[in-house]
Amino acid sequence: MSPARRVPDVKLIIDTIPALAWSARPDGSAQFFNQHYLDFVGLSAEQADGWGWTVAVHPDDLPGLAATWQRILASEAPGEAEARLRGHDGEYRWFLFRANPIREENGNIFGWCGINTDIEERRRAESELRRAYDHLTEAQRLSHTGSFTADFERDEHTWSDELYRICEFEPGSTITIHSFGEIVHPEDVQLYQSGIEQAIAGADHEIAFRIVTSSGVVKHLHGFAHRVADRPVFVGAVQDVTESRLTEEALNRARSELEHMARVTTLGVLTASIAHEVNQPLAGIITNATTSLRMLDRDPPNLAGARETARRMIRDGNRAADVIGRLQALFGKREFTLESVDLNDAIREVISLTATELRRNRVILQPTLAGDLPRVTGDRVQLQQVMLNLLRNASEAMVGVDDRPRTLLIRTEREAASSVRVTVRDSGNGLDPQSLGKLFDAFYTTKIGGMGIGLSVSRSIVVRHNGRLWAEPNDGPGATFVFSIPLGQAKTDGTSGR
Repeated sequence: MSPARRVPDVKLIIDTIPALAWSARPDGSAQFFNQHYLDFVGLSAEQADGWGWTVAVHPDDLPGLAATWQRILASEAPGEAEARLRGHDGEYRWFLFRANPIREENGNIFGWCGINTDIEERRRAESELRRAYDHLTEAQRLSHTGSFTADFERDEHTWSDELYRICEFEPGSTITIHSFGEIVHPEDVQLYQSGIEQAIAGADHEIAFRIVTSSGVVKHLHGFAHRVADRPVFVGAVQDVTESRLTEEALNRARSELEHMARVTTLGVLTASIAHEVNQPLAGIITNATTSLRMLDRDPPNLAGARETARRMIRDGNRAADVIGRLQALFGKREFTLESVDLNDAIREVISLTATELRRNRVILQPTLAGDLPRVTGDRVQLQQVMLNLLRNASEAMVGVDDRPRTLLIRTEREAASSVRVTVRDSGNGLDPQSLGKLFDAFYTTKIGGMGIGLSVSRSIVVRHNGRLWAEPNDGPGATFVFSIPLGQAKTDGTSGR
């Protein structure tokens, strides 16, 4: 016969529970505390009885805990509250107070029982999480960047507060693909829809587009999305780049004005050369017109000769028109324009415009233009401005040279398989090694009366064409300026960098 099983004492069980257990009378005053509770707060059962236990509650939490306890008593239903309790060591810890009513068979409450659970670590984690969230929110506000999660399959979306603010949606309102699509700029709808399709297809996506908010404001956004599940579920970020885009556009306008000013400044210097280029065909027209009149005045008229001189007049007229057209294109105000450019042909036009000035400065020009040079994509006028600046700088660098020929080499060549190179080499006084790092800075000049914008504008133009412009001293006298342009497309947005 097996020995009788010993039933543990109920009080022993309650005292052993790894939590602070207690009971209370119907009016809410404490009646019992388990030993674990008493040991934690450092009170005896007599000291904690009734409302004595409240001395262990943090003073800041006691009013709220008392009010919550009264509401629970009035409701006669289970309830809970959070408050800090002081331990026997004097340190406070957060606890979750939970209470349940004890009812008689007729439903009347004859007491309450409860348990307090230590949630100190949870509260610390919540505090850290809240602090991290506040920092993230502040960072998003400062950087104008909102974050989101998007489940395209279920059309469920969660946005950060900053993204609601950027898009001017009511905070907490429901977002769908359709509702967001409604504020996408009409010209960017196809781009936006294409981005959604690519994202659903599984590719991480980056997209720049515009929205029109409910207040009518147009904003430029830059979005990123990364897939995080087998289904089309994404996390991502959207940055409001409107301010930087407007700044960039203003910078481009200022750059265009500076480039135009540089060309107009050059126009004054080239007046004699331009006059010579125009006078030659005009003089030819007058001479041929006089000859044609004499041929027509003969008896009988020399119609064949008059016809030939008329053709020469037309030829010279076209030459003059071509010069005027090139001047209008080069010195007129215009936007950045992409076209297929034959650099050799563009250089010949620049040489024609500067020929008189070069002769006046006794410069011996040595053009070496590659016959198989591929065409590049860029702005013809702006590239000609670079060449014009480099030719004039080289010519001016040799003005004081009298002990050697004033030779100026301009060479074009293919560079590797993806770019072309233009080299301008002079035999002037060369470059000061200390000035090499400043040559292309705006308003830096070594010339008396110089404005210091020619080389700065030139580099800006070359960089806009995704190319490079640099200078290097020659082994002998003089200096060499080189720029290379890739065969690919230039930056149509006008941005530039180094």
